[in-house]
Amino acid sequence: MPRPDVSVERKAQILAAASSIFLKKGFDAARMEEIAAGAGLSIGGVYWYYKTKDEVILDLMDSITNTDLDDLHALLDAPGPVIERLKGYVHASVPPTAKLSPLFHEFYGLCGRDPHVRSRLQAYFRAYRQVIAALLAQGVARGEFRPLDVERLATLFAALYEGMLEMAMLDPDNVQAVTDLIDALDVLFLGLRL
Repeated sequence: MPRPDVSVERKAQILAAASSIFLKKGFDAARMEEIAAGAGLSIGGVYWYYKTKDEVILDLMDSITNTDLDDLHALLDAPGPVIERLKGYVHASVPPTAKLSPLFHEFYGLCGRDPHVRSRLQAYFRAYRQVIAALLAQGVARGEFRPLDVERLATLFAALYEGMLEMAMLDPDNVQAVTDLIDALDVLFLGLRL
């Protein structure tokens, strides 16, 4: 009898351990042996799925960004006004301020040195902006917003979202990511209404 394929479960186990180790030590200081120990696997078990730490980093980044894109795509078919769907996305996607993670900013740090990370993040943000633009186009078509350049506004939304998360991570005592982002969206969308 053939052995069951456990690759999906093993990779998830490895990525969960890697995420924890990367948060504690950063990408550079983390070692594959620590990831293996955190996953409860032998080092050979980790190398069976990932030949290098860079492969782990790229797969972790893809896992995070793909989950986010799936959540955003679901908004396209969700009921309700666009602004309420986007606010719901903010509430669901932004962790409590005390738990804001610098992990995504580790990916940003790699962009200048690693063209693979840069190209994958660029692809993610292009896809992210496309979904946001499609949502905004729904709002225009339904008469929720005046006619506007949805691509430019999608870039503005992404910058506002990412910038607010970074500010909350750097200054959690003075920046409340969800509350401040919702307030900023209210101001932004007030100017877009008919």
